[in-house]
Amino acid sequence: MLTTLQRAKSYLSIPLDDTSQDFTLLTALGAASEWIERECNRSFEYKTYRQTLDGPGTKFLRLRNFPIHSVSLLHVDGVDKLGESFTIESENGMLFRRSGWPCGARLIEVEYLAGYILPSDAEDAPAPTLPQKYEWACVLLAQTLMREQGVTSERVGDISVTYKDEGRSLPGAVKALIQL
Repeated sequence: MLTTLQRAKSYLSIPLDDTSQDFTLLTALGAASEWIERECNRSFEYKTYRQTLDGPGTKFLRLRNFPIHSVSLLHVDGVDKLGESFTIESENGMLFRRSGWPCGARLIEVEYLAGYILPSDAEDAPAPTLPQKYEWACVLLAQTLMREQGVTSERVGDISVTYKDEGRSLPGAVKALIQL
């Protein structure tokens, strides 16, 4: 998740010893984290990723997750190219190769270490490196999800319930925080 229960409770001014909303808040934080990652089309967790990509035919190869810390495997059309010259453009998730990347479908396979150290409440956890705007967006979206019940109308006679459209978009404040 992009934040922790304790950190979210602090941001929302919920006393840490008040556990009455913990399950609901954790569920909302998990849903918010997944929604933000889906909206950004990337994962934020610091870990090893593997992608098979189309060759762009340009000097830049965009990887999905960033910042990129290292590349451990690079195959182009089945041939190991890890020893060849390329530069990691860490913050924007690109590999630069002066001679260019070939063009072709599913031609390039890359394994790389990327992402941020996510917030943790564990005492011995390393300091998080996730930009705070993503954590704030997660808490704000979770708060919004907790407020909205999903029901837009009800009727008692002959029982009728109408639910909100599931195709809704992110709240404007959350979109503003996660824009690249």
